Amino acid sequence: MLEEPVVSVLGRDPTRKHRINANSFQQCAITSINGWQYAAFYTDEIKGVRKDGCYVSLARRQVSRAGDTDTTGAWQTILFEDYKQTVDDGHNTISIGVCKGDGTIHVAFDHHCDQLRFRISRPDVASTAPTQAWDASTFTKTQNFLPGIAANDLMKEVTYPRFVNIDNDLLLTYRIGQAGLGSDILYRYSSTTHQYVYLGQYLTGVANSPYINGLDFRQSRLHVSWCYRNFVQVDASASADAHKQQAGPNGPENNYDLNYSFSEDMGETWRSSDGRVLAVLGSKEAGVGMTIKPDADGARVFEIPMHSGILNQEGQAVDWEGGFWALNREKVEGEEKWIAYYRDAIGHWTKKVVPSFSQPTETGSRGSICVDRRNNMYLVLPGNSDSSLEIMLARKDGECASIKPIWRSEGYDGEPLIDVQRLEVSDVLSVFTRTSRSVGEGKVIVLDFALPGAIG
Repeated sequence: MLEEPVVSVLGRDPTRKHRINANSFQQCAITSINGWQYAAFYTDEIKGVRKDGCYVSLARRQVSRAGDTDTTGAWQTILFEDYKQTVDDGHNTISIGVCKGDGTIHVAFDHHCDQLRFRISRPDVASTAPTQAWDASTFTKTQNFLPGIAANDLMKEVTYPRFVNIDNDLLLTYRIGQAGLGSDILYRYSSTTHQYVYLGQYLTGVANSPYINGLDFRQSRLHVSWCYRNFVQVDASASADAHKQQAGPNGPENNYDLNYSFSEDMGETWRSSDGRVLAVLGSKEAGVGMTIKPDADGARVFEIPMHSGILNQEGQAVDWEGGFWALNREKVEGEEKWIAYYRDAIGHWTKKVVPSFSQPTETGSRGSICVDRRNNMYLVLPGNSDSSLEIMLARKDGECASIKPIWRSEGYDGEPLIDVQRLEVSDVLSVFTRTSRSVGEGKVIVLDFALPGAIG
């Protein structure tokens, strides 16, 4: 069993109907590089005074490279007062990326079919953190373009931006289009040129939308998994922004299938689980697609009909032996259950029901999944009908045959997010989440769990 975590408070969580901190599609809301951890969140409080909008906050702290939670430094926080977020929409979260090669920090925020909103720091801010100023002047103003690429039509309808570390560079992906009628595009940021280049549209919806569980890079391979959501036409009498509503008619009841693809050339060529080429971005070769479409042969790994209880954008993780995990939920004998899907290094897929204490609901908060340096797999599962948070473990030395609980507590709310980069270099599991308002004023917090060597 895990010992109780060290808890640190980032700030006050805004009083909103829709949760805007700690949502599963924030990649990343928390990340580490060069012995410093970074976290992004919204707050509606400035210098102790409540405001009528939300403000982007970016915090950093020094963390022990050895993974000792007792030597973690205090948070230092920038609050960007020049941009007020006003729309009560749970999609409009913040994602950050820290580029290892040049030390730039990238921030994308406040999107739900909106124009790009992006800031970037000066180079070396994360490379030599102790000597760098930490205030708003370190970053650009909010801009609607990317370094090296002028504003264009692909930046007019942005949703779900995610950053992915890829060697010394960064990838940026986001959805273009609307719920049930969208596609996913990909950019690469170079740490040598300090500019982005457009790679292409790697997932394309056709009267539907792909919803990715994540985009992860490990040991020279990029992995993506996703479901599709069929499009339902919005009533002609609906408002012009009806596609931005929080639920229906293009809701999760229309989700179906689990799909998977990988790339071994930084996102240019995409292959099926069994190695067949699904698409080559920008290809003009006959018989080779430029994007993965819903009818791509080999992309689907599990057939899951609509109305089966699966949710979009749950979670995924990659182990150190070439294995791949995905987390979702399905109806099993009429009851909603967490499901862990696994692809081994040779492409064989299995799935198992997770025996969690608290069961998921069809639209309840989503969980996270991660792998430590010893290939142990962890699930961080929020209560969907209570304020619980549970951590479960599948031990590598047991071939991950069973998934067992190792910690559980009450008083939380939100979709827990994991600092994958810190877990790559230490035995500390950092979980970004929120406290439940049922136990007091809502706070954005980080839980640090020390993973004992015995787990490995």
